[in-house]
Amino acid sequence: MRPDGRKTQGGPMSIETTKENGTAIITINRPERKNAITLAMRTEIESAFQAAQDDHDVRVIILTGAGSDFSAGADVSEMGGGGMRNSLLRMRHLHRMARSVANTQKPVIAAVRGVCIGMSWSLALAADIVVAAEDARFQFAFRHIGLAPDGGASFLLTRYLGLQRAKEIIYSGRFVSGSEAQQLGLALHSVPSEDVMSKAQEIAASFANAPTLALMMAKRQFDAAPAQTYDQALDFEATMQPLMVETEDFREGTLSFKEKRKAQFTGN
Repeated sequence: MRPDGRKTQGGPMSIETTKENGTAIITINRPERKNAITLAMRTEIESAFQAAQDDHDVRVIILTGAGSDFSAGADVSEMGGGGMRNSLLRMRHLHRMARSVANTQKPVIAAVRGVCIGMSWSLALAADIVVAAEDARFQFAFRHIGLAPDGGASFLLTRYLGLQRAKEIIYSGRFVSGSEAQQLGLALHSVPSEDVMSKAQEIAASFANAPTLALMMAKRQFDAAPAQTYDQALDFEATMQPLMVETEDFREGTLSFKEKRKAQFTGN
């Protein structure tokens, strides 16, 4: 992504980034193949998230798919072959892509329509918030092709669900609708397909107007919490809050409260 927010040039891109009003929209753009992700696209997604992370003007990220689908997951035509060496290479690219989404310190919203399968569902679950179409079709289909889960699927599912339900979804390889995903807590909102992007953008706008550094630190707390004791969580807070009271957004937040007006946060 260029600093001015225009799409990266240099030939047709399967991953496109646009930027407006503090929101970067990263689009998986291969609709003729249901946005199936090739090896090269894994690197493009990683680069897009790194660029958004480093861009001070970007305060929230939406990840979505072009056309009527989020993504059918890995491009099956690239699976297998090349021996152990190439298999390990594919996994390294997958994991760098997954980490680029999960470790982005800005809020990430996954806007999901149509199919969201395999590694693509892992990417959605690595986001902070999922907005799903009611008729979206989520699936971890690994069992159907003789593979164990990847992309952090088992880890991510068990963060949202009880162990038995997570196992049932993985072991069965069944489809989960957007409506069921919302009921299970795997999506925050389930809306008609035509409303998915507008709902995601509504949430993004509220985040883009928030104190960016405060949300970033809150995200770090949530990420660290599963491995912490209560005392460790309190200690972690104690290292953050003295830094936060030195930010411009803290000063603006407290001043606007005293002046009884809406705060104008700048992300500093």
